[in-house]
Amino acid sequence: MILHEQQKKVIKSKARFKIIRAGRRSGKSTLEIEEMFFEAVTGKNRNIFYIAPNQRQARDIIWEALKSRTALIGEANESRLEMKLPTQDGGHSTIFVAGWENRENFRGKKAHLIVFDELDTMKDFFIGWQEIFRPSLTDTAGGARFIGTPKKENPNLRRLEKIAQTDKDYACFHFNTRDNPHIPPSEIDKVQRELDLSTFRQEYLAEYVDNQGSLFRYNSIIDIFSNSIVKKEDKYLLVDIADDGSDKTIFSFWEGLEEYKREEYERLNTESIIAKIREYALQDKIPYSHIAVDAIGVGAGVASSSMLDGIIGFKSSYGAIKTDDNIILLPNVHYTKNASLTTDFKNLRSQCVFMLADKVNNHKIASKVTGEMKEKIIEELAVYQDASTGDGKRMATQKEDVKALIGRSPDHSDTWIMRMYFEIVNKMTVQESPERKNMLAAQRDRMAENRNRSVQSTR
Repeated sequence: MILHEQQKKVIKSKARFKIIRAGRRSGKSTLEIEEMFFEAVTGKNRNIFYIAPNQRQARDIIWEALKSRTALIGEANESRLEMKLPTQDGGHSTIFVAGWENRENFRGKKAHLIVFDELDTMKDFFIGWQEIFRPSLTDTAGGARFIGTPKKENPNLRRLEKIAQTDKDYACFHFNTRDNPHIPPSEIDKVQRELDLSTFRQEYLAEYVDNQGSLFRYNSIIDIFSNSIVKKEDKYLLVDIADDGSDKTIFSFWEGLEEYKREEYERLNTESIIAKIREYALQDKIPYSHIAVDAIGVGAGVASSSMLDGIIGFKSSYGAIKTDDNIILLPNVHYTKNASLTTDFKNLRSQCVFMLADKVNNHKIASKVTGEMKEKIIEELAVYQDASTGDGKRMATQKEDVKALIGRSPDHSDTWIMRMYFEIVNKMTVQESPERKNMLAAQRDRMAENRNRSVQSTR
């Protein structure tokens, strides 16, 4: 098979991990068929994985083409999508073809080469890569190919290219549809006239086309987990409370603008959540006035508990905090009748999301979380858009819309959004009602009493 010049550059590279960002019909799948075939027949008892976004695409994109390439020597298993090929030394190698949804089937298997195709359409890619596929290459010192056309929803290619800037095991390649000599230039010109510029650049030129409405810069999101923040003394606890069986209750701990710890729990009832908050407040020396909980559903009972007087009950629908005259309105607090809400934001959640975006984009947020929690935070923040309408109020993508985009509730980033509530409040002068002053005084008395009881119980 004759390869074009850009494909040859990939073949010649000795890099262990190759990132191939390529346009439609640029020859990326053809390239990887050749790489997999060469790896299979020249090696000894090689295991090669080809992973497409789903099983149907795996069959449609690669399986038929693979069978055609290996027709004379290959032994195909149609039901399992496995191709067995003889090697030069008399052994055999196997190419396994599968969809991303079946990735758990590869857990614990050894691999010599893994090819991921249409990478930016794979959700939770880095979780699967770190937990399943990267370990499969350890014993064999095998390699991987990351291939695709850029997408905004799951910018996996972009993140890998950032890794490649500092990791010598990675190499990046970029070619577009015009680099394929088998596609008539006139056909590409026709497509260019029919499509809008952004779509053409993304799909055919394989360029990153940033959505102008994106609130968070993707590189800044990634930097959160390596940022160095000058810590403050103040600590905060944010709690996102599960409302159904698919969600977890998340406890997020902050010192200043650095998240230093995160805990997850399944199936906690109201009493258990209250007990956990009290335990953590005492253990980490966090005042109740620095604790906020999502006050929707089950959270409403937690926020209103007499055992947690002083905590903030956060609701997305709350009116935004008035900032133009240094007067703020706190949830669950009585105010004089002349208090009013006049802000530039649609609601409190949007106000907090915009502030969070500003801090993330300016590298003022840091987090020590790792693994799956880290990956979910990245995925969630990446989808927030400026969703403002024509009513003059700024609005971020609403929670239900985020949920629809990522296929789950954005519980991990919700705690970060709640953290911004305190950043807004801390910059304001509160016009306190007599009711609030009395409430705070009672809270201080109860906290002192609780501390004394704790001391007595340990003696």
